[in-house]
Formats: sequence, C-alpha cells, structure tokens
Amino acid sequence: MYPKLSVKKGREYQILRGHPWLFSGGISQAPSKVAAGSLVDLIDINGGFIARGYYNPQTDIAVRVLTKDPEQEIDSSFLRARIEAAVQLRNQALDTAATDAYRLIHAEGDFLPGFVVDSYAGTLVVQSHTAGADGLLEMFVEALVDVAKPNAIVIRNDSGGRKREGLEIVAPYVVRGTLPDEVIVRENNLRFGVDVIAGQKTGFFTDQREKRQALQRYCRQLPDDSRMINGFSYTAGFAVYAAAAKPSIRTFNIDESQKALDQARKNFELNQIDPSAHEFISAEAFSWMEQQREQGALYDLVLLDPPAFAKSHKDKPRALKGYTRMNRLGIALTKPGSILVVCSCSGSVTLDEFTGCLRDAAADVSRQVQILEIFQNGPDHPISAAAQEGNYLKVLFCRVS
Repeated sequence: MYPKLSVKKGREYQILRGHPWLFSGGISQAPSKVAAGSLVDLIDINGGFIARGYYNPQTDIAVRVLTKDPEQEIDSSFLRARIEAAVQLRNQALDTAATDAYRLIHAEGDFLPGFVVDSYAGTLVVQSHTAGADGLLEMFVEALVDVAKPNAIVIRNDSGGRKREGLEIVAPYVVRGTLPDEVIVRENNLRFGVDVIAGQKTGFFTDQREKRQALQRYCRQLPDDSRMINGFSYTAGFAVYAAAAKPSIRTFNIDESQKALDQARKNFELNQIDPSAHEFISAEAFSWMEQQREQGALYDLVLLDPPAFAKSHKDKPRALKGYTRMNRLGIALTKPGSILVVCSCSGSVTLDEFTGCLRDAAADVSRQVQILEIFQNGPDHPISAAAQEGNYLKVLFCRVS
C-alpha cells in the first residue's frame, strides 16, 4: 500500500542493524511523484522488504525509518504504542513526585523521528522537525491526548531547522485544552516558571536536570560569600540550584535577553531566594567575561552553558574556536582550586573534540585543569544504541589549579 523506494546494494546494512536513516546517496530508485513526508517502503535490489518510513527528496536524510515490520501500519495504534513506551520509560527513570518537567518524546531516541515533546506540569509542548512528522502531526496529537491526557498541548513549529526540510516556520499555537495563566513546574522540588509560547526551544532545558543537581554537591563545599558566574544563564536554572544549596553564594547571571533575566528573578522568588542578593546582567557573555578578565576578577564557581555553536557539520570549525575561547575565559576567571563547569549542546561536536578545546584553552592560559565528572544526555533524552548521532550534550565538571 506504500510507494516503494529501492536501496543500493549494501546500503541496507545499517538500517537492518537498527539505524533509522537512509541518506539520499543510498537510493537506487526513488518513487515518482511522491510528496515530501510521504510514507514509503524501502526494498533491496531483489525487491525484498527492508523497512518502512517517511521520505523527503529535498534533504540529505532521504528516509527516516519508523518500523522494520512489514505488517505494521503507521497509524494511530502505532503512534499510541510508541508514546505508551515513552511514558513508561519516564515513569521508570524519573522521580515524578519531585519533578514534573521532562522530555516525554525524544525523536529517534524514542523511535519517533521528527517529534519532540516536553511535558511541563501537564502541559505538553510539541515540536515537529520534519516533513514526515508534519504529515503525521494530527494523528500524533490525538494519540498524545489518548495516552498522556494532558491539560493542554502547544505546537511549537517555530524552529529554524524546519527550513532544511522545506517547511514553513509557524507561530506557536494551542491545539488542545487551555493554557494556565502561568506554567509553573517542579524540578527536584525546586520551582520554575516556563514560557511555553515564547521561551527558548520549548521553554525550559530539561536536559540539564541531573547536572543542576550535581552542581549542588560542589556548591555546598564552597566558602561562605562565594561568587558564581552563570554565563549564558537564560532563566538561571543553575544559579537557583546553587543558591538553594549554598544560601550565602552570590550569582552573576549573564544573558542577552532581558525577558529571560526577568523570568530568572521570578524563579529565585518562586524558591524563596531573595533576588536582590544576586546579579542579573543583560550583556553578551563573551564581552562581559573579557571585561572581567581585564579587571583581574576571579570567581569561586564558573558555569558556562551556551546555545549550540554548531547547528550543522559545516559550522564545526567555527564552533570549535568558539568553545576554545569560552573555555579559555572560563579557566582564566576561576580561582585556583575552584570549580569550572562547561557545556556544549552542539551535536556535530564530539566529546573528544570538546575536551580537546578544554585542553587547548588550559594550555593557552598556562593553567592545569582536572576533569572530575562528565555528563551527557539524561534518561528522559534517551539515545538509540544504533544512532549515536543523538548523543549531543556534553557537560564537564572541572577543577582549575
């Protein structure tokens, strides 16, 4: 019932082993007059079934696989089963009594390529990143309603990455239910406001949950009246955790968005932390850190969590230079014997490459750096063992001597 796409000999190997992508160079013969996002069957040179997925002739990733079962139709039952499996995983992996903000669907990591869903205290924020996901979106939303029973569902198809799929950028909208006046979530029993309509990505960065909690162990050991740089702070999640663990700490939250900093102040108040004891600085983080370095300032804790420097592989050389510069500034601003935390969410930059940037930066400023802990994706951001491309996050906890 689905159009057939013939795969070049040998190119089926990775798909049979579980990888969900067929690149355009692996196509032997494509179906004619099939619209982007259409479901297709992949067949080998002998006409044998390989897999079923959706097709986009406009992109390098021509097919994203949904199933290798020839009897499995891509319908509402299929989507419900995948969503149910994702919900079960979160119930197993997370303490939902203390946390109600988490990623519910993580694209290929949950075997639903193109879909991202974040859950915020009963409000679901859905992103559709591909033409195939757009084609299934209405059915997907209905399946979400059936399985997750949310209070509201918001569609956030305003990501620039949609352009690579030939898709329009769409203003966020509520597709089911009614949004509360303010979405307040709990994360490890701390409270945060989330702007699900206009906030970055889907409004909050749930992938840093375990790292924020790990930071508290280090904060408790800091001397009284310590100072912390929270660079690229967004709504100050890391700083709220730090202040909750070490009430005497003074955090310096640096972000270009005044709106994000206003929410950061509210997040301190939500956790009964006086925001007047902290700094909220609207500035470009690199420029601000350069000024601090020129003034000879040193801090007891430096945390740098920037947006992705590389959106694609062609951006990697520039991104590596950016991470080296960031690490160089972070090391220079850290007191001897104190803690530096540096992060990268650029999927095209590997862990080895990111630690290489740290090594080069340490050499540039003649400081020794020890890597204490390495964090990557959390349990609500699973990675398919067959598709390591989903392994995007890298967080290094370091001691600077």
